[in-house]
Amino acid sequence: MPKTILKIALDVPLDRLFDYLSGGNVAQIGQRVLVPFGRRSQIGIVMGFAETSEFPIEKLKPVTQVFVDELPINTETLNLIKFSADYYQYPFGQALLSALPSRLRQIAPAVSRKQFAYQLTEFGRTQSVDQIPKRQLVTRRVFEALQASELLTEVELDAISSGARKAAKQLVLDGWASSKQVQAGLRVLEQQSAIEPDLNEEQAHAVEQIVQNSTEFKAWLLHGITGSGKTEVYIRLMQHFLASKDAQVLVLVPEINLTPQLESRFRSRFANIPLVSLHSNLSESERLHHWQMAQSGAAKIVIGTRLSIFTPLPNLKLIIIDEEHDGSYKQQDSMRYHARDIALVRAKRLNIPVVLGSATPALESWHNATANKYNLLSLNQRAVTAAQLPNIECIDTTKVNLQQGLTPQLITALKLRLARKEQSLLFINRRGYSPVLLCSACHWIAPCMRCSSRLVVHLGQRKLRCHHCGHEQKIPLQCPSCGNADLHPTGHGTQRLEQTLAQLLPTARIARVDRDSISRKNALVEILDKVHNQEIDILVGTQMLAKGHDFPNLTLVGVIDTDSALHSPDFRASERLFAQLMQVAGRAGRADKAGQVIIQTQFPEHVLFNALRSQDYVSYANAMLQEREQVQFPPYVFMALLRAEANDFALVQQFLNHAFKLVRDLSTDVTVYDPIRPQMERLKGMERGHVLMQTSNRGALQKLLRNLVSQLRGQAIAAKVRWAIDVDPLEF
Repeated sequence: MPKTILKIALDVPLDRLFDYLSGGNVAQIGQRVLVPFGRRSQIGIVMGFAETSEFPIEKLKPVTQVFVDELPINTETLNLIKFSADYYQYPFGQALLSALPSRLRQIAPAVSRKQFAYQLTEFGRTQSVDQIPKRQLVTRRVFEALQASELLTEVELDAISSGARKAAKQLVLDGWASSKQVQAGLRVLEQQSAIEPDLNEEQAHAVEQIVQNSTEFKAWLLHGITGSGKTEVYIRLMQHFLASKDAQVLVLVPEINLTPQLESRFRSRFANIPLVSLHSNLSESERLHHWQMAQSGAAKIVIGTRLSIFTPLPNLKLIIIDEEHDGSYKQQDSMRYHARDIALVRAKRLNIPVVLGSATPALESWHNATANKYNLLSLNQRAVTAAQLPNIECIDTTKVNLQQGLTPQLITALKLRLARKEQSLLFINRRGYSPVLLCSACHWIAPCMRCSSRLVVHLGQRKLRCHHCGHEQKIPLQCPSCGNADLHPTGHGTQRLEQTLAQLLPTARIARVDRDSISRKNALVEILDKVHNQEIDILVGTQMLAKGHDFPNLTLVGVIDTDSALHSPDFRASERLFAQLMQVAGRAGRADKAGQVIIQTQFPEHVLFNALRSQDYVSYANAMLQEREQVQFPPYVFMALLRAEANDFALVQQFLNHAFKLVRDLSTDVTVYDPIRPQMERLKGMERGHVLMQTSNRGALQKLLRNLVSQLRGQAIAAKVRWAIDVDPLEF
């Protein structure tokens, strides 16, 4: 009898499966195996069986181990990853293994970390929350949760705060609580769900329409202004689908910092339904545990960032994509997939509905809605009856005297909010102290030697830092070009704005939120807790604060220095800026207090600001689509980039010229443009270039890319550069 041959997918840059002998091990498709590969062992996934091989049977090696104690990855997930790898021109084995938790890619046994649960001791039950200092917000919340529940698992603690486990351990050390190991799995809370708010007419209509079509594939674009209650619509839909015993719901969010907030809200409304989150802030063992709960069907609600779209979910009935316009859904390295687009494919294959929510939908999504490919649902009023859209005012900075970068109108508005004990948010999408260090004599500007960018001044650390490659150096005492000692920071960043506010408003309690200030774990959660507890008067931050957050007492938003995006060569820059400003403006006046937005700009009559003042996304989006159609940009054409980089640009140029000729020979249906350098010509010491391909026929582009990739992979010049295909690129 011929020996059974297993077809194994491996994490290697070769687009093929590898043949191994079963070695007497019984395996299923989707099962993890350990196999010898060269001089080392590797984890692989069984993809099929065969009785023959193109290689001599005596040269095939047997599988070392089959992990039979684990659930195999289901066929639906394997097929979805195979489709994605084919569409985005990426080796299937690498795509498949990268979609798994890191513990499942390791040879060591993939076991979840021990799980613990906490409860109050007899001594703890006699204590009061007032004995815990008010500044220890997380500890107070954990103690109150322990008082309300007989037992709290680590998963439930995570829903309270990312620092809740640490607080619980401290309560154990103080003798207020005790811990015990529990079986890995999901407990549910024995408490009543939070009170449901009443739906307004628009929300009720949206829920009704989707529920009426809940047993078939439909893509629903939920276009709702900021504060219109999109999350409440998600919750009502989830209630409908989860009424079925085994159903699962997948909720995608664009960024990690939105996950705990949404998770906490869902837990308060689905107290008796198992829920897990999947994102990169989890430890390896936590991510594995949550992923396995989703894979087994035990977790009914899964909230995660873009990679979660590939999570095996045996009973998936609904996919929700929050902030669907966000660029974070697009992977920018490895397999350059877009999670929103993959979600649509997955929903169609499963014949289930998918809901795309946003106040500023991507133009591609809006185009699909106006072309009736998506079903449009609109929420045009704020969910809180007394809440009104904020008044947006654009201040012409060329006609007023700025005080350290701030207009008199904005300073006056800040003082008024302080007097009223209301909160303000100043948005500037540039961290650091200032964008550049300038020599007053020769106008030298500190450059990054590894990137085509300037070093940013971080005054507190006395450092110059590149925000692209991470390079750091001390601030020089004199100009390296002319020796002049008069070097001064120019422009504003979050650090400088924070310092300016402290000087202008000495009594204000100010907090800065950017990548530097929240690098410590739990730092963002602590700051947001302080905002909700009225312990902060002014927030200074980047786009981390622009979306998703709900601050009832925040009535003023100031926007500093956004003009650079108005004249960017990137055709998507204005779309991104409009979405960003609409999102940040939506933080103001979300409760019963009127909101005001002040935007500082040199171009107050620009069409973007006119649309923003009237908060008319529809007119702006339609105008942008007309422009896109005239110049033949997406969504009216399909694009792909062949990116290449190397230490020597001559190699990049040689490779791209060769690829350019190949494309012209392979297809007459696809327009190919001459090789050029991107805006960031050099990044992390690598010289970069790309070739753009464009067509109105998606099938023709895919056919060309398959042929192009197969020809390039075997050529010597391709081995000298790092290259990749980016299908439907967002960045150029």
